[in-house]
This record gives sequence, C-alpha cells and structure tokens, in this order.
Amino acid sequence: MSVESDLEIIAEQERQLVFTRFDEDVAFALGAHVREAGRALGKGIAVGVYLWDRTMFYGATAGASGGNRGWVERKANTVRLQMKSTYRIVLERGDKPRLFEDSWAVDAGTYVIAGGAFPIVMAGLGVVGAVATSGLSERDDHELSRRAIAVAIGRNPDDLALLPV
Repeated sequence: MSVESDLEIIAEQERQLVFTRFDEDVAFALGAHVREAGRALGKGIAVGVYLWDRTMFYGATAGASGGNRGWVERKANTVRLQMKSTYRIVLERGDKPRLFEDSWAVDAGTYVIAGGAFPIVMAGLGVVGAVATSGLSERDDHELSRRAIAVAIGRNPDDLALLPV
C-alpha cells in the first residue's frame, strides 16, 4: 500500500461521504457507533462529534484518559482549519514535522497534525464539522471516524475503506 493510493482513497472518501441532513440524532449515532467500535476492540478511545459552533457528542471507553479528549478537540480544530481529514494532512506532509509552520500562526495547544478526524460535509454547504477519534493508530482512528459516517449516511462501511497494511 502506497501513500499515493491512500491519498487517492481518502480524497474519494471526502468527496462521497456527504450528508443530506445532520442533526443531534445523527451526531449521537455517529459518536455511539465509534464508541461501540472502540469498546468491541477492547481499546480505550475517545470520540467527539463537532459542528463548528458546538460539541454535538463526546464519549469515551474504559481506558481512555482526559488527554484523549484534548486530542479529539485538536484534531477537529485542524479539520476546521484545513477542511479535510487529518490523516490526509499527515500523509500529504510526509516526513515534515508534526507542527504547523510558524507562518500559520496557530497554537499547538489548539491544533494538531495527527490522523483520526474526518470532515462532516453537508450537500450544498461543504465542511460544517468533524468526527474525531483518539486512542488507536492514526490510520485506525481515521477509519473508525470514516466508517461511522458511512453507516450514518446509509453506505456500506467497507466501501471506500483504506486497504489493509
């Protein structure tokens, strides 16, 4: 599996995983799906579902810490800044440092370059929020967030999946 093929798949994920409606019930379903997936794996994870004006859902499983909450918030902020998934940003940057350059004038306590947050895209509007997961590898966090969105919009969660490494 190459970085280039992952980037192509992620770009397609972002193009196709689009909501026609989004509300508190959808946000809850997204967060609950990710939380249950983490629980089934027996892993300590945290998940946040955000619209730009508020937190719609936050949940964690046994083994997650307060630090995981900070990670999901910072990942969601990065989606807002870049309007794309954070794992895509990681792959696009390659071996560059995991901090935004000084010219971005952003605080490392508010933004992070780490995979796991996926944009919430509304048809006709664009990116309006993010689903962010923390606790697994960046790739697995990304896939948990992406799979939850696929399920929420009625898509097969295996469609558009990143290929196994």
